[in-house]
Amino acid sequence: MRQFFAIIGHPVAHSLSPRFQQAAFDAAGLDAAYLPFDIPPEQLSQALSALRILGVAGFNITLPHKESLLGMVDDLSETAREIGAVNTVVSRQGEWLGENTDGPGFLLALERFLEANRLPFPSHVLIFGAGGSARAVLWALAHRPVGAICLVNRTRSRGEDLLNLPILSGIPEKTASALDQSSWRSWISKAKAPLVINTLSLRAFAGNAIPFPPLEDLSLSEATLFDLSYVPSRPSEGGAEAVGRTPFLEMGSRFGAPSQNGLGMLLCQGALAFRLWTGREAPMERMEEVLMLATGQKSLWKSL
Repeated sequence: MRQFFAIIGHPVAHSLSPRFQQAAFDAAGLDAAYLPFDIPPEQLSQALSALRILGVAGFNITLPHKESLLGMVDDLSETAREIGAVNTVVSRQGEWLGENTDGPGFLLALERFLEANRLPFPSHVLIFGAGGSARAVLWALAHRPVGAICLVNRTRSRGEDLLNLPILSGIPEKTASALDQSSWRSWISKAKAPLVINTLSLRAFAGNAIPFPPLEDLSLSEATLFDLSYVPSRPSEGGAEAVGRTPFLEMGSRFGAPSQNGLGMLLCQGALAFRLWTGREAPMERMEEVLMLATGQKSLWKSL
């Protein structure tokens, strides 16, 4: 009998998950369907009841439901508990296990990107944003020998709360700053070869007095940039094709900094979800091929 998988979110029409997950099931020879469902927050409880009735074998969760699922599943993995969000649900004999593949997926993607570009793992990391995606990134960094983290958010208190997470106790230096404060600029000017990560969505600062994380007046010649967002191919200001470069990465391109968008993370977290659902290794080459065709990128790992 055909198995049924899904992704839920609001909105969800933009998601590339149905393309590469369906391709993965087909490549593996599994009789399965993967479908997107746009579920507004006020309808989440009803939608989950419907998925239980339909006997869904597993599903992904995207914004804005990741934190809500914490209290709506039967059990949680240790990783989901530590990150404080659920992005993958596995059905086991009718019981739902809440998992999180965002943190492990980010770490796999970062390490693959660094290896492909012959870059060392950074000891200093600056993060823009203090939402659920930032929690996943912090979880990943807590599992590597990172010496210092600076977290920049619109409100400093939110960043301080995240940096007090128990999983970060092994990181020696942790600093929080508001976006309109100068302290983070001073921090990054002194950091050696920092990794600069944007966890904010493409629309996070639209219409605000404070622009998208401003990099124009910084010296980032030794930095590495990683944006969790991704975009299809688009023209740049000079008319040339800016394949895969988000507005954040576009600002950093003038420094010649190695840069990576979120497609690699999307692939890796999706592959981990596939393995949780099926018990098989994901056909990553096929999944990667589908993502490149969908976005116009020729590589998910070489610097943009």
